[in-house]
Amino acid sequence: MFVRGESGSSPSRRMVGQGVVSFTLNEHPKPMQSEGLLAITPEAMVKAILERRQATASKLPDALHARTEENNRAYMLAKEARDALKALKAEEDGTEAHKEALKKAQSIYDEHESFRRRTSSRLQTLKNSIKDSEEAIEFWTKMSDGEWGHLLEDSNRLASGGESSYAKSKRENSIEEEIQ
Repeated sequence: MFVRGESGSSPSRRMVGQGVVSFTLNEHPKPMQSEGLLAITPEAMVKAILERRQATASKLPDALHARTEENNRAYMLAKEARDALKALKAEEDGTEAHKEALKKAQSIYDEHESFRRRTSSRLQTLKNSIKDSEEAIEFWTKMSDGEWGHLLEDSNRLASGGESSYAKSKRENSIEEEIQ
């Protein structure tokens, strides 16, 4: 059944109760309702998170290789431009053509140096992502092995009549303020 759109008189192509259809080529999972989310066991959630992290991590070495090549190329371009600029500056020629060549060489050097800095930054960001990914995989692997204790501390404390983490933090902060 087609429904009339909010504006205009043409019926909407969206079916009632079907939700928004993705127009990308990726097959996104359908959104879950709260009952569905509550039905998932913590173990299944940990397994899904770990699989997603591992899939993402498997793509990072190829990206690292590409970024390293890009960074090496940028370094060589900047080095060549710097050497050309130094050579032009070493020449003591006061002609207008020399000044223009020097200006152009400076511009090329600045462009290549800026590119080198960007590629270096992207390479470092990717290296940080790899490290973060490894740490996350290690964490979720421990979780999949059943090391839940630290996550349940707050729950167990509350169940036994203790303070919430918010109340505990607030109390600790007030103690610190009194000491100072």
